[in-house]
Amino acid sequence: MIGCLTAPFRALGCLVLLALLVGAWLYRDRVVSEAHRLLDRVESPAAPAAGAPAQPAGRPGTRALASARAKIDSLNGSRADSVVLTPSEVASLLGSALAPTVRQELDSLRVELLDNEVLVHARLRTAKLPKDALGPLALALRPTEPVEVGGPLRVTAPGRGEWAVRSFRIRDFPVPAPAVSHLVSRALGEPGRETVPLELPPGIRAIAIHPGRATLLGAARP
Repeated sequence: MIGCLTAPFRALGCLVLLALLVGAWLYRDRVVSEAHRLLDRVESPAAPAAGAPAQPAGRPGTRALASARAKIDSLNGSRADSVVLTPSEVASLLGSALAPTVRQELDSLRVELLDNEVLVHARLRTAKLPKDALGPLALALRPTEPVEVGGPLRVTAPGRGEWAVRSFRIRDFPVPAPAVSHLVSRALGEPGRETVPLELPPGIRAIAIHPGRATLLGAARP
């Protein structure tokens, strides 16, 4: 009896399935095209917004650091008045220029070179961040967080430089501008300090940051 009652539903299901198969066959070209479009969207990275060209990001590496140092060595001889570094060379140089106590707090370092600004992306260990400078955000911090830190580089003396941090973003939350300098000084353990000190190779007189490249100027020649 139950089989007799369900037979019409099974027949209806077969008709629906048959209709779907016929429709798929008749419109197979459109189905295949739509499937390819969806796969392309899943596998391809999102395109940059129109009118905002993306700048290549550089990562530190031993080859890039050796290349950067070789270029800087040419400033100390008679071959070059200036040299141009790639984002990877700047990332390598910056990574080696940071104090070890600062560098060890950063993982997955990436560097973008913008107009007069070095933008650093990294994962930061948050244990040493001053919680009072972060306000309510401090309650939601995880042991490591993605950060985006930006600002210009300056040479302050032979072999010395500084990174003047102007912006600081944790995850998707920007730190208010008035709190950035306080955050930097507290994180470095140097009250009143508003910049990150750098130890640079000798021979660099000035650094000019442009989109996608950095120009290092050598000491004035007699």
